Amino acid sequence: MKIKEAASKMFMQQGFKEFRIQRLTKQVGISLGGFYTFYEDKEALYEEILRDEKNRIRKKILTIIAGENQAPKDFFADIAHVLLDKTATNKFYTNEYSSLLETLVWNDDPITAEDNLHFIKQIRKIWENKGIVIAASDEELAAAVATLAILCTHKEKIGVGFDSWYPIIEKSLLAQL
Repeated sequence: MKIKEAASKMFMQQGFKEFRIQRLTKQVGISLGGFYTFYEDKEALYEEILRDEKNRIRKKILTIIAGENQAPKDFFADIAHVLLDKTATNKFYTNEYSSLLETLVWNDDPITAEDNLHFIKQIRKIWENKGIVIAASDEELAAAVATLAILCTHKEKIGVGFDSWYPIIEKSLLAQL
């Protein structure tokens, strides 16, 4: 089993804080020194896996949009529901160190915000080529996705009212697109 494949599964199940390099090296059959030949530390490994996963997900999203005739509002609603499911079952999406969700949708640092806007522009171009016009700006689309993601990642903090309020908020937000 490859280092990144094994580490990815371990990060998904255990999260960053509980991940141990020693367990990984034992599982893949390499020495601790062998690990450090490829990666400076667990943070470097984690960041590389996040980048790979983000690129995989974005490529899949672009392929889906290009191949289906789904309306943008339905697409963004589906993405929000997938995020809601993933944040509940996969520690990669909501990690205490740095999460996949942060790299996919948060706009709180200039590099990530620019990367997210570039991705939104790719999505918009596919829809425009299909004759679908979206009234919202790229920045508004990025903010809408980030807003839904924030709600999804804080479901437990919001409490029992989440299940009744989320569909209302989602519908209202997506109506603005």
